[in-house]
Amino acid sequence: MYIEIFELDRCNLSNYAREDIKSIYKKIALECHPDKLCNIKDENIKNTKIEKFKNASIAYKKALEDFDNYGYLTNDFNNFEYNFDDLGKDFDTYKDTDCKFWNDIYDEFFSNKDDIEKTFIDVAKMFFNKGIRNRKYYNPSTSIIKHSIVLPISYYDLINTKKKKLQIILKGVNEPFNISILCKKEYPCLTRQYIDDDGIEHEIEIKMILSKNSPEKSKYKHVFNNDGTIDLITTTNINLYEYLSGTTKVINYIDGNYINIEIQPLKLNNIILENKGLLGGNMIVNIKYVNIEQLDWDKLSNENKTELLNILKKIFF
Repeated sequence: MYIEIFELDRCNLSNYAREDIKSIYKKIALECHPDKLCNIKDENIKNTKIEKFKNASIAYKKALEDFDNYGYLTNDFNNFEYNFDDLGKDFDTYKDTDCKFWNDIYDEFFSNKDDIEKTFIDVAKMFFNKGIRNRKYYNPSTSIIKHSIVLPISYYDLINTKKKKLQIILKGVNEPFNISILCKKEYPCLTRQYIDDDGIEHEIEIKMILSKNSPEKSKYKHVFNNDGTIDLITTTNINLYEYLSGTTKVINYIDGNYINIEIQPLKLNNIILENKGLLGGNMIVNIKYVNIEQLDWDKLSNENKTELLNILKKIFF
């Protein structure tokens, strides 16, 4: 069985030492242990990896038994029995392992440290900074403590391509821990798994909401579309002169840059800027005509007022 699972050379079983088998098993455990699959959404993929870990654990125990009894691999499973109650302990058969192995695996499987933090949660940090814990640390949790967190975010968070750093403090957990999220990619909801120092697994659900106190709220509103995109809506004012002659308005966008809006003469139609909304939505600029103010009217001389009124009379009457 371990020939197939560990992909061994059947004709040269005697060439494999105990450390070779241990190294192969560790790589499988690191990739397929249930505690390491929290970010996999596809249940079929997750179940396949869990089954691979179970089979590898059985094969690994049989291989160790062969080395203990014969000094070499026999691949004879006729009289071998496996206790699945010990499955949780199998991931901790490496108490004699130094941290170099984990660093080697880290470099082999991941080139982006954000990815390994996301996959291994804080367990990876424990390996590199504190060494290997005692056996019970690796026992899979019999129950998962669930937490729900509401995270206010701004419009800018949904167009920003940089990750947002959060420090999480859970009830009953002594030390806070840090996570990184990319709001643009993971909106509106995401989950993270965390294993605390007592080996207890926590599932954290983070629900993102657009904050009412966002600094852009005074200039923009938003509308949710059925396809998951979000339209941004803003308004710009024009006066009578701008309405008659046409004008260019400057819009302060949510990323701090400016956008020029061309308004044609005698047009009050909304202007739509594609893909300038959130998550692929549009930005809609409402054009609002604002009439002359008393203060501006009083600045005119009586002669200019009379002239303007005569012109308007010719237009409207």
